[in-house]
Amino acid sequence: IVEAIKRASKPNFRIVHFTIQVDHLHLIVEADDAESLAGGMKGLLCRVARGLNKAWQRTGAVFPRRFHDFALRSIRAARNALVYVLNNHHKHGVALQRRGWSRRPDEFSSGKYFDGWEDHEQEYSPDQPGAYVAKGGWKLTIGWRKHYPLIRIDERPGRLPAPHAVTTS
Repeated sequence: IVEAIKRASKPNFRIVHFTIQVDHLHLIVEADDAESLAGGMKGLLCRVARGLNKAWQRTGAVFPRRFHDFALRSIRAARNALVYVLNNHHKHGVALQRRGWSRRPDEFSSGKYFDGWEDHEQEYSPDQPGAYVAKGGWKLTIGWRKHYPLIRIDERPGRLPAPHAVTTS
């Protein structure tokens, strides 16, 4: 699946972040237009289906429905999407199975390429050769940080954390 994600990114269709769950994927993608989004997703889903069918030694449809898309129209929506995708394993209760008690991003996500963790250093850069993800645009890289706190490894998808308290002497 990761190799399919890596090969699906094109100049007009970029996979910025992903998480692979037991029975589904979540992606944050950027596309130049609706046609690029549709074509990029079709290419990705075909690659994933081919790979899974080969691994499962079977043929036929893997994805019963079309993908669901949601436009990130605000910087708050961008941050919420980052939390949802990068920490989705918490929502599905698989964090302990996958990571033990470690304080690292989910190994089946693009979290190691993310530089917006409050409590973890970025391991790899999207700019390096062979990266699985593309560097995102302004909302996904800079915009959300101007108004919201960095994302915690243990933050659960669903709502923004309480604002950080600032005290002065």
